[in-house]
Amino acid sequence: MRFFGLLLVTCLLLPVPLVSQTALVAPPPLAVALEDGPYVLWEGGKPKVLKVHLGRLEVSALGPSLNLPLDGLPAFQLDPAPPRPARDTFPASDRIAAVSDIHGNYSGLLTLLQGQGIIGQDRRWAFGNGHLVVVGDMFDRGPQVTEILWFLRVLEKQAARAGGAVHVLLGNHETMVLRGDLRYLNPKYVALRSGVLPMDLPTLYGPSSDLGRWLRSLPAFLKIGDILFVHGGPSPVLVSGPMNLGRLNTDFRLALDAVGQDPFLGPAGPVWYRGLIPGAGQGPDASDVQVVAILDAFHAKTMVLGHSTLDHITAFHGGRVFGIDAGLMDGRPGELWICEGGRIFRGTADGSRFPLE
Repeated sequence: MRFFGLLLVTCLLLPVPLVSQTALVAPPPLAVALEDGPYVLWEGGKPKVLKVHLGRLEVSALGPSLNLPLDGLPAFQLDPAPPRPARDTFPASDRIAAVSDIHGNYSGLLTLLQGQGIIGQDRRWAFGNGHLVVVGDMFDRGPQVTEILWFLRVLEKQAARAGGAVHVLLGNHETMVLRGDLRYLNPKYVALRSGVLPMDLPTLYGPSSDLGRWLRSLPAFLKIGDILFVHGGPSPVLVSGPMNLGRLNTDFRLALDAVGQDPFLGPAGPVWYRGLIPGAGQGPDASDVQVVAILDAFHAKTMVLGHSTLDHITAFHGGRVFGIDAGLMDGRPGELWICEGGRIFRGTADGSRFPLE
């Protein structure tokens, strides 16, 4: 039986050139300057590439090498096979950085990561064997969601080759777009939907698209050592006894394409719950006792959460919970949560670091 099934009532409260001919579709008048893509749809084991350039849709195929050209980034090697579910548990690391709620602010993300030495000025991985965690919400609000997704996928491969890792978690806005809830789209994507793109975003991120397959492989829960990363956080009502991350993430992936409401996607689910950040939600805050019980259930000592925007990265519940959404979604420079050598800092885009107690 799927986890949380009994709680349904509660939760309801350089690149290879393109080789085929390119089809051009005339844009609507207001979309002339739009740029977006690429999107890759797998059809019969072959990739069809859709890209919008100067407001026109370009539809192309790739050569046999399957190297996908990306603006400002190395070409990305596509794989006809869907990715396996991402690993969700790792041993402790001396160097971990985390950021959340990017919301289409690609330039802000790059500046922040460069300022803290996670990537170089060439946008390539520079964090060695360190771990970078993106705690959900790449989607919505901002105008460069597609660029962020491909950048993170390229960075994943670069980090792995260096002995490090990039971990991308799902947030509530990923689940919304995958399930067709498009209320928070940037006007750019609204314009693209008005006639430039031949299909809607839920299809372009669907199970047969390359980005959609990748998104569906991502976890909602991640543990590195004794640190638990979740976008919103596990709520007390959904935690009873020891938690199994593999089962939780499997159930969450199933919920992404489930018909109707699912407990994981309700207000007490891990990408929506706000009660672990005092004052952030409309319901009661979790108590220190409840926070300790949640951490014990996951065999963790610390939780790192996004979802609730703060002025700065802040520690709560005696340093057991860190809220790291520091305003990238609002166009602010944002901050990076950093754990190095057992000490925790908030890092800013100018390269400064401030200890967190």
